[in-house]
Amino acid sequence: IFELRCVYMETKGRALYNLIRMNWQEDSSLPVAQWQVEDLRSLEVEELFAQLKTLGFVLDEERFLAYGEAVSSPEELTETLWTREDMTDFDQVYLLLFELWRRLLPVKQSLSIFCDQLDYLIDLYDQDLLEDEKPIQDAISDLERILDEHVDQGGDPQQIFQEISLYCSHDLESFIYDFTSDQIDQGHSLYASEILDAFEPYIHEVKWFDFLHVRLIANTDIDEANSALASILEEQKEDPDFEFLLDIARFLIHHGAIPYFIKTVSYARPFLQTEQDFQELLAIASQFYRLLDREEKAEKVYEMLRSRQKIPLEKEIASSDKTVKEFFQLVKDLDRSEA
Repeated sequence: IFELRCVYMETKGRALYNLIRMNWQEDSSLPVAQWQVEDLRSLEVEELFAQLKTLGFVLDEERFLAYGEAVSSPEELTETLWTREDMTDFDQVYLLLFELWRRLLPVKQSLSIFCDQLDYLIDLYDQDLLEDEKPIQDAISDLERILDEHVDQGGDPQQIFQEISLYCSHDLESFIYDFTSDQIDQGHSLYASEILDAFEPYIHEVKWFDFLHVRLIANTDIDEANSALASILEEQKEDPDFEFLLDIARFLIHHGAIPYFIKTVSYARPFLQTEQDFQELLAIASQFYRLLDREEKAEKVYEMLRSRQKIPLEKEIASSDKTVKEFFQLVKDLDRSEA
């Protein structure tokens, strides 16, 4: 069982620099030191030792392994080797020792090492660079095991999940949701159901995972799915979430009854903030009308969308926007046509 202890809890250790590198890759103008964003995985072991030497730490593989055998994690190793009062190069040394540990001591898994590999696999998955999903499926299974082991020791499931998440640069809850959603889209319903059952006790944003259950049920029992969706929408009436409502609306294009679509769009209206929000809603509605064979209405909504293509997506929606009013009037008309 991995020990939930890390001297870098405030900065999340290696995860902090994974996050810095991710942000830097998106915006190379960010002020960072080269060592903070260097891809250490691409360097030879000899180069890692050479960089340590320039920082005043003379090690070779034999000495490294001897030190490593006496401690349980790269964090503990760094603390053991660091004898200076000046902490200037501490993090840089830590990153080098971390990478050497990952290469030379693969059998001595620590939580930070596991989460670093999980981050790496999530990066590959998000970029569609995984030729085989088995490595990330295995990592998800290992994550479930780690969580279960700590809960078996008496830990609170959600607290344990949050503590482990501190070691990852990615949002684990969002990743699990997205990965499970992809499995449903690919027709892997049994596997998706297993993931949901495994992680349900650990999840904070329950509504998103309740919605995944609805999507699963819809494949076999649309009436039961609609009943579950009605409960979710009732909760949204009291505590709406615009992005969540958009996801429901996308699902309803192909699976839902008209009253649920109308209700979903209506709940979203007060929370339209930007042009991007509105254009996403228009695109969804256009598809919905088209699949209802309401071609005239579908074309009208599409024209609304096309007429707004030059508006900056970040622009705020004005309460007096005529197109917004016209669109929601169309939704009301659909409601009346179903009455």
